Amino acid sequence: MGLASQIKNGGWGALAIYVYSLLILLYWDVPLISTDRIALVAAAVPSIVVMFTVVVANDWLNDFWAGGNLKRSTETILRITGGSDFFDSAQQEVKDAIDDFDEKGYSHHVSILAGIILAIAVPTTGYVINDLLGLLIGVGLAAIILRVFSVRSFRELNRLAKQMSVPYEEHYENQ
Repeated sequence: MGLASQIKNGGWGALAIYVYSLLILLYWDVPLISTDRIALVAAAVPSIVVMFTVVVANDWLNDFWAGGNLKRSTETILRITGGSDFFDSAQQEVKDAIDDFDEKGYSHHVSILAGIILAIAVPTTGYVINDLLGLLIGVGLAAIILRVFSVRSFRELNRLAKQMSVPYEEHYENQ
């Protein structure tokens, strides 16, 4: 997966972090941010850091978020094939399912991490801006953010992990 594809697949989570960072930079007149163009560029840094973290820790994140389902799918595939026919000699449908999981997994990891980061940052920012009322509004927004980004992506990632063994099961059931 190339850099352009990774940026495109970063999706709504990366965009949400970018918009949040931009609003913070524009709200708190930061001395080093002298123009709006610098703010636009500087606001991209947190999103890029999250996307880079996902690229570096992709395998670990797969195990952390969907490890149980991935393990069950892998065990099912190994049981069906006897351990001899995993990826290289698999049919194209199976390879496509695994590649689909990898590509969609990247965007889901970005969304999960973005949801967690924003769910921590929004109430904190709310408290700094407007004490208790800001904190309460921030906690409400954090609950919505977690639901929209993290929970949805976590469920979808686990659904994809469960479906990885389906093409093997269908292929070997019909023989």
